[in-house]
Amino acid sequence: MSEILVVDDDASHRTLICDVLVDMGYQTTEAANGKEALELLEGRLPDAVLLDLRMPVMSGWGLLEALKKMPRARGVPIIIISAYGYEWEAELVGAAGYVSKPVDLERVRSTVQQVVGPPAALMVH
Repeated sequence: MSEILVVDDDASHRTLICDVLVDMGYQTTEAANGKEALELLEGRLPDAVLLDLRMPVMSGWGLLEALKKMPRARGVPIIIISAYGYEWEAELVGAAGYVSKPVDLERVRSTVQQVVGPPAALMVH
């Protein structure tokens, strides 16, 4: 099953996004900041990361910097979630997609499907 890591300091945003992804057939993991996400990424790598940029403890920017130093994580697509209009910056850092806040759930659905493809459980073998 395809797994998506959702990193956002706002628990209600995380829950809302995870609920949508689970309804689509994806498995989700949550982190409240970049430090928590980095700890999770040291174990199993997800199929994609939805990443807020402004968070306490370790920001999304800090996580992006840390991921550059993790060669095995370089292939994991990052989808930026931000209320601050960073779409052009998302492209500069090599993000695979961008979703603005307030979160447009249809945009989350279409961006994740475009970046990750259908959930593995739904793929025909």
